[in-house]
Amino acid sequence: MVHNHFSSGVSLRASSDGLQEPVKISIPRYVLRGQGKDEHFQFEVKITVGDEMWAVFRRYTRFREMHKSLKLKYPELAALEFPPKKLFGNRDERMRYLRSLFRVMLSSCGSPLRADADGHFHLSKHAIGEFYPFFKKGVFEHSSHGTG
Repeated sequence: MVHNHFSSGVSLRASSDGLQEPVKISIPRYVLRGQGKDEHFQFEVKITVGDEMWAVFRRYTRFREMHKSLKLKYPELAALEFPPKKLFGNRDERMRYLRSLFRVMLSSCGSPLRADADGHFHLSKHAIGEFYPFFKKGVFEHSSHGTG
């Protein structure tokens, strides 16, 4: 059997008490984009998996769309509350939501992000983007929302 030591994913072992944070995620800032009636805030989302790090900028509406879509696909997310727009402005609320989302998806039986039978996570930028396009750099850049 040949083992590829240069895979694009990262293999991390889950600890007995939960996760070793195989996906690190933060929302360090937001920026004002557009002009006039098209003026809106976009939140910077930084994602780190192993030695891969990238950032995307997303509007509140994109977060809400992701939440609704993922809840339909993964019923185990039903208990995860999505912060209303007013609370989403609070950095702690944004972070709590995204970290909870990944905590559920990294441990859920039906999730493509779940650890394998040996307890290893095989994650990459590509795997996270395939899980949901929200996390792909460049997605939404040319939409009416202007996010990228």
